[in-house]
Amino acid sequence: MKHLVLLTSLLCGTAFVAGTLVAQAPDAALQQVVDRFYPERLHPATADERHACFEVIETNQAKEPTLLIAGYTDRTIGAVRVLRRNAGGAFEVVADNPDTWVLSGTDCGIRVDDLDFDGRQEAIVYFRGGRASSGWIFKWDGAKLQSLTPTRSNGNRESSLLLGPIVYDLEHKGPLSVVAARVVEQLAPGQQARNPAFVYRLGPSGYQMERGILGIMGFRADVDPRGNQRVFNFVQDSVPPWTIRVINGDRSGKNRVTGASIIINEQEVITAQDVNERTEFTTKVLKALTNVNHLTATLTGPGEAYITVLIEDSTKR
Repeated sequence: MKHLVLLTSLLCGTAFVAGTLVAQAPDAALQQVVDRFYPERLHPATADERHACFEVIETNQAKEPTLLIAGYTDRTIGAVRVLRRNAGGAFEVVADNPDTWVLSGTDCGIRVDDLDFDGRQEAIVYFRGGRASSGWIFKWDGAKLQSLTPTRSNGNRESSLLLGPIVYDLEHKGPLSVVAARVVEQLAPGQQARNPAFVYRLGPSGYQMERGILGIMGFRADVDPRGNQRVFNFVQDSVPPWTIRVINGDRSGKNRVTGASIIINEQEVITAQDVNERTEFTTKVLKALTNVNHLTATLTGPGEAYITVLIEDSTKR
């Protein structure tokens, strides 16, 4: 089977989730509200082609949902709307995406995180295609919907650069990072990948590309080492030195592993002496990589403990 390299190899593992999600599961009554505002500009041919998703991004003191972000598709074209509960208790549309945004997919999904730790939830809306999901990052500033998404322009149309974006806490300070591919590659056996994944950081005008990476992986201590195996690919323009960076637990110092052994291509590159419960970050130089690299992590510590592993090169991108 051919590999969907940048989505299954580079962006593997479990992402850090910041804060508490406001809505843990879609509510049937809210789903009916969202469905009622299905945009007339979409044209599903059948009921099966009419798709809607949503998440709650604000609640009142009684924990009642007051602001929803909703995604819609007709299996081809998509839309994003913000719905707010008015003084009478009914929801109404208060924001709609501009026609210049290219939102397309067979269906959609949404996750919410407080990406900048300001107490408000941001939303990542995923529009799923045949081989990848295009992700858009949105912030509600109290009056309007702001896109934080890095985009490419074609005429007056804007498309997201993010394929399958995942949220990570890579620095344990400041806003959360987003890691995403830009291209889905299908590689023949022995063929080198041509495109890295990219780390995006939040700037004044939205998420901006910071650097390219070869791989990012998450591992939990309660997983058998036989299940803590990952594969990442070499990229054609990659130059040494290559490094492995281990991030232990979360920014509060919790969920840290007490020990870690990481093997890449049958060579132990991180030993039990490199990582313990007092270790927040550790970085080692890698001597060599192959076209397809196999990584295994053996961890000790409480079941919820985890590490995030980055494989980086020195290519200027």
